[in-house]
Amino acid sequence: MFKRLILFAGVVLIIAHAKSQTVTHLNLLPMPKNITLQSGSFQLSENFDVAIHSPVRDTILVKAVNRMYQTLNRRTGVYFKQARIRSGDNSETAALQVNVNKAATPAIGTDESYSLNISNSKVIVNAPTTIGALHAFETIVQLLTKNDTGGYYLPPVAIQDNPRFQWRGLMIDVSRHFIPVDVLKRNIEAMAAVKMNVLHLHLTDNEGFRVESKVFPQLHVKGSNGEYYTQAQIKELVAFAEEREIIIVPEFDMPGHTKSWFAGQPQLSSAVLPYEPGPPIDIRSLKDLNLNSIMRLMATAPFPAMDPSKETTYEFIDKFIAEMVTLFPSPFFHIGADENNGVVWKQNPSIVAFMEKNKIPDTHALQAYFVKRVGKIVSKHGKKMIGWEELFSNDISKDVVVQVWQNSTYTKKALDNGNPVIISKGFYLDLFMPAHVHYNNPDLPAQLPDSVAAQLRGGEAAQWTEAADKTNIETRIWPRAAAVAERLWSPASVSDVDDFYRRLFLISEQLDELGLQHVSGYERSLRRISNNDFITLKTLTDLLTPVKGYKKLFAQMTKPENFSYQTTPLIQVSDIVPVESKVQWEFRAAVKSYLASKDFASEKIINDYLTQWANNHEPIKPLIATSSQLKAVEKHSENLSVVAAIGIEALKKIKEGSSIDSTWLNEKLNILKTAGKPVAETELCIVREIEALVKQQLLPLPASYPSF
Repeated sequence: MFKRLILFAGVVLIIAHAKSQTVTHLNLLPMPKNITLQSGSFQLSENFDVAIHSPVRDTILVKAVNRMYQTLNRRTGVYFKQARIRSGDNSETAALQVNVNKAATPAIGTDESYSLNISNSKVIVNAPTTIGALHAFETIVQLLTKNDTGGYYLPPVAIQDNPRFQWRGLMIDVSRHFIPVDVLKRNIEAMAAVKMNVLHLHLTDNEGFRVESKVFPQLHVKGSNGEYYTQAQIKELVAFAEEREIIIVPEFDMPGHTKSWFAGQPQLSSAVLPYEPGPPIDIRSLKDLNLNSIMRLMATAPFPAMDPSKETTYEFIDKFIAEMVTLFPSPFFHIGADENNGVVWKQNPSIVAFMEKNKIPDTHALQAYFVKRVGKIVSKHGKKMIGWEELFSNDISKDVVVQVWQNSTYTKKALDNGNPVIISKGFYLDLFMPAHVHYNNPDLPAQLPDSVAAQLRGGEAAQWTEAADKTNIETRIWPRAAAVAERLWSPASVSDVDDFYRRLFLISEQLDELGLQHVSGYERSLRRISNNDFITLKTLTDLLTPVKGYKKLFAQMTKPENFSYQTTPLIQVSDIVPVESKVQWEFRAAVKSYLASKDFASEKIINDYLTQWANNHEPIKPLIATSSQLKAVEKHSENLSVVAAIGIEALKKIKEGSSIDSTWLNEKLNILKTAGKPVAETELCIVREIEALVKQQLLPLPASYPSF
């Protein structure tokens, strides 16, 4: 394999101050608030031991410090003498001193700060609460560094750290595709590693009702196609998350997105019909299948929705929420309340009569009525209600949390109204945007007036699963979710995209070691396609990324009638390849360095990559001939050889100092433009960098990409 750029290797230590922060090469993500370099280093040896100082026995703390200790032990191979750390281990001479003032379970608004001081002889963690200590442990793991002689050390730093925002979440849709408990646990471990603290589970939608209800068993029996979490599994998952200081917020979407509810409880529906879980409409029925016709259908189709005019609806919701709050100790309860166009309400004479009787002028007002009624039920059961932006109205209770996902004007409306706000707009992972787009999300305000700043609680990455299932969801979420994690934790001044990517791929390797399957799942799929002969295949697919925006989703939902996005396996190349290409970023860094300084190291990396790519098509052709999935992207393989040859030619011109002939330039740029077009919902992601060699100028990446 190719050697990394020098700038990608090693650890370069600098000082980061509160008011002025220079570029850091510490391998930390998210970047702490304040870092100060100290002299010396802390060498790890078999005598590395740990002491805990806490006013009470703290089970979460003890389990967490043991996880950290075993991770360090496994990674270094030093075999520490202390077999297990116990709450009574409080020796003042231990190498790692953990001082916690107060035991705490996960909660929004609890003090999450910590300090970490590493000298030649001691590692000292001080934290007001258990939560801060767990964050410190993740920082220690990330700081672990291998030296030239094969030993390991922790760099000498003093860190003062606390999060920028108190809500740093990840939403996973488990309705469109059911995501098993073991996959959720791996995501929870990854979230903890990058200091995220809220797992928001989208548990119900048209396609599936995913939680066992003992009060209303027909909900999961008829609404899940047999794929749901038992109540015992939910309790197990909540406890697993709690041990990592992560809260789980349940979402039961209503009044729309409720087709799976009606399979077992049709009396809740505004149009009482036979229901089965599944998509609410079949867009393939449209005569002219294009974006405009799809959007018109979304606005005019009578999507299933609960009947807000019946008292029995609220009686049912009351009993249902009473059961669900016993499973989820989080103080928050998400009701969705999004994308209800009200058409089915207008078509129901009894609902129209109810609106006239109660002077409800339109379906927007009827939605507000429903939200208000459900809000009282949620409050009755001791929870704070959250909903997507559509639940907002000017008379909504000020303790309701508004989650903004589409229209940024709702951020201002909700803040002006006094409501807490969570931002998901710009953090939708299912749009296949590169990490830097989420990292520089303009919808997360850098500054707010003091009068409303506290109301902006933070944000959530969102992974919807029309185009993701248990086999590829980790590849879809990670490592890009770490971009959202840093944006929500670190100061806004931490904004160097190049350094972020350097750290992102290092953290990605650590997440792989932790057990996350975002790397192994990708490689496992390549082995399946290639019969375990995937070296040349990986050379190609490492340079392919899914098309950005909703293009892939629309392509998926408009395939032939025998294709179901819920049951057809996601095995095409566009389903397999990561959204972010590590190879692209290493190649891009080399191009950037070479165009700036003409250094030999960068030139060699560029030439080695281009030579490999130019020669890859011939050996991969026999493999392509035996695979329908690979035949679909064969054009990319051909184009890769062509554009790599252009890159070699351009590199030669740069070395020789040749002037750029306009005819040659235009010819090569036209070829590159063609090669950059999507094929089978994938894109060849290094075209832009080869274009930079042709033009001898690397342009900044786009701040955003079209969604459609």
